[in-house]
Amino acid sequence: MSTVAYADDAVRAEILAVEERRRAALLAVDVPALDELFDPTIVHTHAPGVTHDKAQLLEHVATRKAYLDITRGPLTIRLIGPDVAVVTGRIRNRLDSPDGTERTVRGQVIQVLRRCADGAWRYVSFQMTPDGEHVWPATDAEKASVADTAIELVEQKG
Repeated sequence: MSTVAYADDAVRAEILAVEERRRAALLAVDVPALDELFDPTIVHTHAPGVTHDKAQLLEHVATRKAYLDITRGPLTIRLIGPDVAVVTGRIRNRLDSPDGTERTVRGQVIQVLRRCADGAWRYVSFQMTPDGEHVWPATDAEKASVADTAIELVEQKG
């Protein structure tokens, strides 16, 4: 049975480099680079709940050209065995809209990558949950968990 452990510094650096390549490729609309980064089996769920397979995701990026900026907060990287990484952390996407205006979407992301036979890490899953209404005030533990993030958590007043 595989254990779950936090990534060591070397693996952490590898995963952060892959995430930076993903970010740069989305901003540049570099579809060949994204094709290399995404596993053939990727399931990518966007903030509004739209879910794409690899072909749909690549088409989406190529035709929408929506990403203007992507900012990540600190990332937690856990390994399941040596070849599966689960990455969690906050994200802020600045996006173009169909009407030409800009919008910002903030939220929490869960990403799963696997180390392939060629040694490369590839994304197999991506899920963004956008910030939404907070009915209950944040607990002390919740406040502490976002206190040191580089991306603010926007609380909505009810």
